[in-house]
Amino acid sequence: MDWSLSIDKAIPRPLRVIFRGAGQVFFCCNAVTGLIFLIALYVGGITAGFAATVGVVSSTVAAYLLGFPEDDIDAGLYGFNGTLVGPCLFLFLEHTPQLWLYVVLASVLSTVVLAALMRILQPYNIPASTSPFVLTCWMFMVAVYAFDGFARGPVLPPPGIPSTIAETTAASTDAWFNAFTQDAAIAWCTAISKGIGEVMFADSVIVGALFLTGIAITSLRGAFMALSGAIVGVVVPVLLGADKTLIEMGLYAFNPVLTMMAVGWVFLKPTTGSALLALLAGILTIICQAGLANFLAPIGLPTLTFPFVLVMWMFLFAAGKSKYWGNAS
Repeated sequence: MDWSLSIDKAIPRPLRVIFRGAGQVFFCCNAVTGLIFLIALYVGGITAGFAATVGVVSSTVAAYLLGFPEDDIDAGLYGFNGTLVGPCLFLFLEHTPQLWLYVVLASVLSTVVLAALMRILQPYNIPASTSPFVLTCWMFMVAVYAFDGFARGPVLPPPGIPSTIAETTAASTDAWFNAFTQDAAIAWCTAISKGIGEVMFADSVIVGALFLTGIAITSLRGAFMALSGAIVGVVVPVLLGADKTLIEMGLYAFNPVLTMMAVGWVFLKPTTGSALLALLAGILTIICQAGLANFLAPIGLPTLTFPFVLVMWMFLFAAGKSKYWGNAS
């Protein structure tokens, strides 16, 4: 929206770059949107908000010091991976004073990894997206087993094949689709909103709603794709009989949110056709997430946003060979 872009340009450059970095988590090069995202994270929890702030500042400063292209830095492209690194490590690792140093180091590394992947993928016109965040956090999570000063948190599962995998509570299709009651409607809305919030590890309906508002300020189509991705991330797992608790927490929705935004709004021409392609990509992202979750369980690692990255890459590579689909540029 024009008014938000006017405010964006009026914000002092250092703050504008930081806020844009936060906004780029949802592909939004808009300081107003990024500021809303950070405020939302602080609403969800002071620690998560501060961790995201430390992450985005560390990764952005590292990009400046390493002499990476200023246009990319100004667009916030070197900030969004750091924004994700901070809350991620504080969610999955034990809270210790040393963890703040860990966040800074991981955020800096995400900047280096991003620069390397951008160089590798540039000839193919494929974005690195959140892959630096995923690779960096995976490495730092595994590395804690070598250091006495760190330990995994209760949320991070221990390495090994889960013995209770057959005891998970499957979602009842009848319970979700046939019980059109006020409680059922609340459950749907909660899961959808949390699905958007979980992109930044926020288990909060309010945070999800604020994220969606921030996206809408930048683009109504982007917000529609995000909302559609969250809905797909609830409906499809219910139909497939996925674990009810995971669905209600939005943990099947955050990857489709990013996938549908990327395919249906950002990287392909915004048409009805690309919207349908985004829907297909969103559905396949859920299958990919379920498969990767079981694949990574023996080493005790979460999927993070890798299902989104993998499906997005496949669809964008395929689009380059199609006579029907073109990129947004």
